[in-house]
Parts: sequence; structure tokens; C-alpha cells
Amino acid sequence: MSVVSLSVMLAACAGNAVGPGATNTSYGKNTLNGASYNDGAPRDRRADAAKIPPAAKPAAKGPGRVPNNQAASLAARKPPIKPAIKPKQTAAIPFVQIKAASLANLEGKAVEAKLGKPEMQRGEGSAKVWQYRSDRCALDVFFYPQGGKKQPVLVHMLARLRDGNGEIDLQDCLDEVVKDKQSHKG
Repeated sequence: MSVVSLSVMLAACAGNAVGPGATNTSYGKNTLNGASYNDGAPRDRRADAAKIPPAAKPAAKGPGRVPNNQAASLAARKPPIKPAIKPKQTAAIPFVQIKAASLANLEGKAVEAKLGKPEMQRGEGSAKVWQYRSDRCALDVFFYPQGGKKQPVLVHMLARLRDGNGEIDLQDCLDEVVKDKQSHKG
């Protein structure tokens, strides 16, 4: 697009433009092809109202005033009827506590079946360490080979607050982890 055609288009739009912060003083005055003008003649609103067919005339408010037809038609509109929407009822997920002692000597697959996938796994020699987290605490689960079993089993758990301040009971942290896993199931 050339600069000339762009300036012609912008000039065509500028007829009624009002600069930022300015008041549109020509609002409601006569317009000609989109450009406002004032012919200087005093307006006789009663004469203008006489030109409106009687069926289209809204009731006047105040002496000598004829309300805007657009405003009258908006006022006459009834709001759309919206169907009543009932909120969906959802059942609360019952919390089923998993006792920390019930996890002792379980293999990794059995622990994962109860607690879900851990957020982190690492190996330390023959040991495996899994970490589960809630918003408030971290639960470390330690697996070691025991006796003649091929797979390591859970032999120790450690709970700590994630912010590092204070202590948390092992069962309380396990409950938080289980609740967090239940609330995030898809």
C-alpha cells in the first residue's frame, strides 16, 4: 500500500475524529456524509418531532423533550430469558487412610499400587529411594534387598516438611501424600 493511498484513507476517517482527552462537542449535531456540521440555525426539536409518524413517537419526558428513538427501543426490550442452570453435583472422594506400618516389607510394585508413581527415584548402591510430595511435606521411601528376596523391599520411611522448618509425623505426611494423589487423579 502506498503512502498516498494510506493518507487518503486516514483523511477520510478523520472527519469525526476526536483527539484523546477532547470532548466531542459535535455529538448529536447534523451530519453530512459522516462529517459533522452546524449550520448555525437554532434547532426546533418540536418541529423535528412533528416529522416523526405518530406510531413511531415515544412518549416525551419533560416539557418539549423528545427522547432518542434508539434509547426508547433499548428501554422497551425485554432481557433474554436464560434457562436455569443447575450446578453439577460432584461426590466427594472418600479418604482412605493407608497406615505406614502396612507398607513395611512391600516390594516397589506393591507400594506403587498403593501410593502411585513417585515423583523422584534414585539409587544409592543396592538401595532404591523414592520420593513422594504433598504441598507441605516430602516422604522418602527406602527399599533394600532383604533375605533371599530378589527385589528390594520397603524397610524405612522418612517424612520432613518441604520448607525445612519443624517436623512432621510420618503418618501425617503419608496422609497428605495420599490425599494429594487422590485429588489429582484425572
